Amino acid sequence: MGDSEIKNEDVKQNEPRQKEKSAKDDKKKGSFFKNVKAEFHRVIWPDKDTIMKETTAVVVVTVILGAVIALLDFVIKLGIDKIIQIG
Repeated sequence: MGDSEIKNEDVKQNEPRQKEKSAKDDKKKGSFFKNVKAEFHRVIWPDKDTIMKETTAVVVVTVILGAVIALLDFVIKLGIDKIIQIG
């Protein structure tokens, strides 16, 4: 037998296994979504005040970090410009 004949036989033998796996995968997917739904029911969702406080904190920290990065960028640029002028 040639290599292609052996490969074709191997593929044919594996086909039923693939069909069995797909049925199991469908069952696993259904189970996964049921578990996700159950988990969402267990979550303690934050109230509006908590969301507002945390959102405000994130925005303030982001603005501060942006300002620090911009300042560092400006200082480094000035330093590099001075080094280039000297050389």
